[in-house]
Amino acid sequence: MLNKMLNQLGQLSKDELITLNDAVIKMARAKSRIESVAKGATLKVGQVVEINHPKHKGQKFTIKKINRTKCVINELGGHSHTLFTAPMSMIIA
Repeated sequence: MLNKMLNQLGQLSKDELITLNDAVIKMARAKSRIESVAKGATLKVGQVVEINHPKHKGQKFTIKKINRTKCVINELGGHSHTLFTAPMSMIIA
């Protein structure tokens, strides 16, 4: 189905492509918000999590605060009191 749609893109006018692009972006953002809310419902303050990021691979963090789309986290067992703000999409429970 996707290949068929991609093949037909060349037949659309510039205005139709702009309208299609706007619709795709809105749908992608809506799905991202739904995933964020669903993931946020499973996270709890004090929970130990990891982050899907190469710089922090293997590090454990504790959730300090849960916002609408992001979480405030602190490194577990770390001597630094630095808090990070990470999007829920990057958090691995």
